[in-house]
Amino acid sequence: MKRSLSYIIIGIFAAVSAFAQTDVKSYKGGETEGVTYYLPNTALDITIEAVEITRTPGEFAAYAGKYLHINNAITKEEKYWEFSSLKIKQTGVPNPQKMYTIKLVNGSTAANVRLTEDGILHSINTDAPEEKVPAKKETPKKRIDAKKYMTEEILQATSTAKMAELTSKEIYEARESKLAITRGQADNMPKDGLSMKLVLEELNNQEQALTTLFTGTCDTVRYTCDIRLTPTAESDTTKAVLFRFSRKLGILKSDDLAGAPIYYDFENLFSVPQPTEDGKKKKAPKNEGVFVNIPGKAAVKIYSPKEVYFEGELPFGQLGTTDCLSKVLFNKNTYTKVILDKATGGVISIENN
Repeated sequence: MKRSLSYIIIGIFAAVSAFAQTDVKSYKGGETEGVTYYLPNTALDITIEAVEITRTPGEFAAYAGKYLHINNAITKEEKYWEFSSLKIKQTGVPNPQKMYTIKLVNGSTAANVRLTEDGILHSINTDAPEEKVPAKKETPKKRIDAKKYMTEEILQATSTAKMAELTSKEIYEARESKLAITRGQADNMPKDGLSMKLVLEELNNQEQALTTLFTGTCDTVRYTCDIRLTPTAESDTTKAVLFRFSRKLGILKSDDLAGAPIYYDFENLFSVPQPTEDGKKKKAPKNEGVFVNIPGKAAVKIYSPKEVYFEGELPFGQLGTTDCLSKVLFNKNTYTKVILDKATGGVISIENN
């Protein structure tokens, strides 16, 4: 059966705050004692990156081959998009059907609960490892204006051909100056290493700026788009359109036929069965400890007709069931540290002291 997964474009956030706690029970409206927390449904946050490329011919493009022996100079204005990358990250979304209250009871050692900003239980009696902050992208260097290096003779030339010829001579002179300095043969050698570095950097800037007048320029701008998929146990789908991509227009919505489709498949591999006692379904425990998810698993694939961007099996809290960590783990004689997965609500680690 084919069903579409709802998705929204969002930003991802996660912050942590601390609360005191002891015993746990299912949430009931109107109660104010204790700390209320959620177990999560698991969502897929998909980050798409694309690059807009603008190619602009140089002023002397017609003379690139003649004066600089460059045969691949940009000769016409062109703008297009390229698909860069697709990344998947699982995140937790509060499940209102799995909302519990941690009540204050004397003798409990579960004295430190950490929740995410949206109230999902993250850890007890310990600090969960901090997530690594992604490295910042380097800011591209600002292009130097080539006219800064044009001599008076170049600017006063009466034809484009003459300007191109004189500019090419300036480029060759900059190259020869760099070579002389690196060989120690320049008439006026820099006095120290720092001076040499600065002189060579300026000569490089001169050569590159003037060369772009022949080769042209290629500017790139990176764009990202975030899509969230939140499946359910019934969400089985094949070849559903996640978004579309156009070489002329970039990233487009799934219903915009101006772009080619990027598909996704979602298959619920199995849902963890509810615990049973003597062949009968076990009732959810109350007032006996801390509730956690036992995640199920699904196969996820994101692809185009030519390329697979992601394929793998992932855990999902909503495809599994709920169990309870016994209150014995948190009595006055036991100090238990628990870390849960914020995305699935499953147990990452339990440590008794």
